[in-house]
Amino acid sequence: MLKVRIIPVLLLKGSSLVKSVEFKDHRIVGDAVSAIKVFNQRFADEMIILDLDAAERGDINSPLLSRVSEFCNMPLSFGGGVDSLEKANLLFKSGADKIVVNSIFFHDKSVVESIIAKFGSQSVILSVDVKLKNNKFTVHYNNGKKTWDKGDLKDCLRLAEEVGVGEIMVNDISRDGVMNGFDPRLITDARQFTQKPLLIAGGCGRKEDFKAAFDLGVDAVCAGSVFHWIGESVISIKNYLDNQKINVRNI
Repeated sequence: MLKVRIIPVLLLKGSSLVKSVEFKDHRIVGDAVSAIKVFNQRFADEMIILDLDAAERGDINSPLLSRVSEFCNMPLSFGGGVDSLEKANLLFKSGADKIVVNSIFFHDKSVVESIIAKFGSQSVILSVDVKLKNNKFTVHYNNGKKTWDKGDLKDCLRLAEEVGVGEIMVNDISRDGVMNGFDPRLITDARQFTQKPLLIAGGCGRKEDFKAAFDLGVDAVCAGSVFHWIGESVISIKNYLDNQKINVRNI
């Protein structure tokens, strides 16, 4: 049986580490480098860093990635502004183990296909941001500002299977930063629609939320607020999950 993963997610605006609520109201919560060092020492399974301003700037923060990759001994994924094979190549050269794609998948999936062809499907995570509307999960991109008009979550995940991304991170916009738990229907639907490794984000506020998500079949829980505001550590969460017979990695 595969072990489940706990993945801290760090959001960057400029050089600041921030946390959002429903993809808005970004509050500075510290320094990215310091936070990564802490998670590096506390048994996080992986790390995801998302640069929220990269697309607007038109470049990617490869200097920061190069800096943190020197002391980060866990798999490191980096996203934000990845809209070409060249930018993906720069991120991998700067120390990324995986890249996270979002907007480019919906604008021009051939770019994602070219990245997969060169680096392999295991190197690409598709970030799918959703909202529940009229009893369907609509899909959004560009930091949640634009709505995909070619279908809903089911259609998006089917397309992701066709393109061949390695993993899928589903993020519930309405629960981002709210810490009121994950939507079980969202997890159930996403798990039904894809056989790819499934990462869930948006809503985690206590250690019991991790267990609830794993019980519904996710492969990894991605979280930020529970670490920044609640004070839970990866170690305490893993100890709890281990006691609950959830198959976590080294503790």
